[in-house]
Amino acid sequence: MGFLSFGSKKKKVRGMLEDGQFEVLTQEAVKDRKVFEALVELLDDENPGIVGDTLLVFTQLLELNPDFMGKQFSPESFKKLLGLIHSRNPYVKENAMILAYSIIKTFPDLIGRYRSWIVEEIRSSLSSANSEQKGFLLVVIGELKLKEFEEDVKGLLNVEDKVVLPFEGKKWVPLGEIARETLEKLT
Repeated sequence: MGFLSFGSKKKKVRGMLEDGQFEVLTQEAVKDRKVFEALVELLDDENPGIVGDTLLVFTQLLELNPDFMGKQFSPESFKKLLGLIHSRNPYVKENAMILAYSIIKTFPDLIGRYRSWIVEEIRSSLSSANSEQKGFLLVVIGELKLKEFEEDVKGLLNVEDKVVLPFEGKKWVPLGEIARETLEKLT
């Protein structure tokens, strides 16, 4: 059985997620590159529960070991993560929003490196996003002070659609209110 340790650890990591062993996974992901790689692979799993749990593990990793996580992010991994905020599954979408926001707060320098890509991604997402996704994008625009979106933000000031975001004070809030908060940060 020793030769199995040289291959992917995806099956083992999936089992650990199913058993709720998040703390153990966060510790092993730092020590064993193959565990971390298996977690990344599981972001593509067909089971949204596994994907959502994987995002939770990444959020825990970020909180416990930001230096390690900072070295792991590439434009591709960040794109994949941002793509998950468009998931139809609320568990995946919410956990992707939490992780993306945590990354933005923790690594302003990393975000600076990918600014042009982030602006491009937000611009393309704003037009097709639903109200909750727009709410999240507004939070990101405000946090990153992306002044180039000021007119887009103003266009959402009168939207009364209520959104639920996974952040304190952002439950059942009119989208226009989030737009006002964002505009304050931009000016």
